[in-house]
Amino acid sequence: MSDVTIREAGVRDAGVSARLFSEFNALLGADGLPEEEAHLPQNVNVSREQMISRLESMESVEATLIAETPKEAAGLCCLRLVPYIGQDVPYAEVTQLYIRAQDQRNGIGARLLQAAEAKAQAAGATCVHIITGATNLDAQAFYRAQGYETDMVVFDKYFSREQAHA
Repeated sequence: MSDVTIREAGVRDAGVSARLFSEFNALLGADGLPEEEAHLPQNVNVSREQMISRLESMESVEATLIAETPKEAAGLCCLRLVPYIGQDVPYAEVTQLYIRAQDQRNGIGARLLQAAEAKAQAAGATCVHIITGATNLDAQAFYRAQGYETDMVVFDKYFSREQAHA
């Protein structure tokens, strides 16, 4: 789709980012929460103010790329670049990739992923990691089609909100 623009989002895009991310959460549930909490409205819906806070706190660690059509924002991709003990170059991970249903299957996801990969390579990363749900077969097929391989198993341990703030 040649009329799609990919650009890095900032705080000025908090409203658009919040809307896209809330749609994404509604489909898959909010990250970092057990299943019984992940789909609750208070965890799924992200306000503009919450997104401003999130974007500000992740500055210099995680970048949000937005795909825009002439009509509206079509999707987003988040790339985390952080130093780590494993190499002398940054660890790169696509933490979120969401394309609105009406914009899927026309290359926007691939273009967002390519932009994230280019950003990772420019930072010196030697690999991009992507973690997706074990039952998210469509996403898994998409990532394989983009040249990604299954390489590891991820374990999660959830904490109660009280434990997380202790």
